[in-house]
Amino acid sequence: MNWETSEAKPAIRLITRADDCGSSHAANVAILQSLKAGFLKNISLMACCRFIEEAAEMLAARQDICFGLHAVLNAEWDAVKWGPVLPASQVSTLVDENGMFMPSPQTFEIRKPDLDEIMLEIQAQLDRLRALGFRITYVDTHMFPEYHVPGMEESMNEWADKEGLLYWNRYCSTLRRVKEKPDHLLDDILSRLVAADEGQYLYIGHPAIDTQEMRSLGNQHISGEKLAAGRVLEAMLFTDPRILELCSKKGIVPIRYDEALQVTEKLPPLHEWFFT
Repeated sequence: MNWETSEAKPAIRLITRADDCGSSHAANVAILQSLKAGFLKNISLMACCRFIEEAAEMLAARQDICFGLHAVLNAEWDAVKWGPVLPASQVSTLVDENGMFMPSPQTFEIRKPDLDEIMLEIQAQLDRLRALGFRITYVDTHMFPEYHVPGMEESMNEWADKEGLLYWNRYCSTLRRVKEKPDHLLDDILSRLVAADEGQYLYIGHPAIDTQEMRSLGNQHISGEKLAAGRVLEAMLFTDPRILELCSKKGIVPIRYDEALQVTEKLPPLHEWFFT
């Protein structure tokens, strides 16, 4: 399917983005598979995770993809943890007694992090991705810590400008949920796309294949089995024939961040960012 834009800007434009690349082999494989349909245009990379070198071998040479830093300050799973790129001693306010990131950004509201340490770590994560051969165009955040740390959003904006990066929240408008309690992820996203008015929207998925690796994740909020099944569905956000056909018929065009227009509207509540 040809997703190339015409000279006239399409009425509905989607920044199609896959998050958590480098977090696991299962995620890397699913993201690579998701690219085959041509609908996925942006990939967000977790520089501090175990499989980021594998992601670089699989993807860094791609010229058709817009790569971004998925800045990580938290590690949400019980059995699988990750820590900073920098030595833990240099960012001691960001880590627990084992030198790992804490599970939730809400922790920062109680245990106040040092903003300078945050920015040093994010710089180190960017530097690592560039050293691995990725051309980084934009930056977004894992679990939205900037909503919980006073001054972080302003610092991120200034830092992104200095590094020549596009900061995600200048370009986002979410597809509004139509059904109060959707029965299924794909039904939910189809209803959102059907109802979408003219504009530019952010469309996020976390693709992964269902493996024992994925099932080893999980926490008190979601079991590993349920998480793995959900990530398989999220992979389908970029490949499901019903979604691709609807977008083709409605003239919805996937775009890269470097093709996007800045959006100035007020951001919606956090829970509306998730399709699951």
